[in-house]
Amino acid sequence: MSEPGHRIRFEAEVIRFDGPGGWHGVFLPTEAASEARFFGQANALGAIAVRAQIGASEVKTSLFPDKRRDSFLLPLKATLRRAENITEGDRITVTLLIDI
Repeated sequence: MSEPGHRIRFEAEVIRFDGPGGWHGVFLPTEAASEARFFGQANALGAIAVRAQIGASEVKTSLFPDKRRDSFLLPLKATLRRAENITEGDRITVTLLIDI
């Protein structure tokens, strides 16, 4: 991740959501969410395109707004979880890159 842009680094606990597919994700801590809101360009639905680095993996994805928590959700696809051996309840370090 040597490209220009604003970097946001944080730790968060992986959670699993009930429902179809039982997808996984992390919520950004308050400070990280504030930075994403300030530096990111939200689309019409409030999502912000980012690149996320977790371990040795880097993926293009989006942050999705969560109004109840006044934060963002970063979804973790199964391929990323398998590559980095991530399971529900793990505490992971995430580095986001937001193009500015």
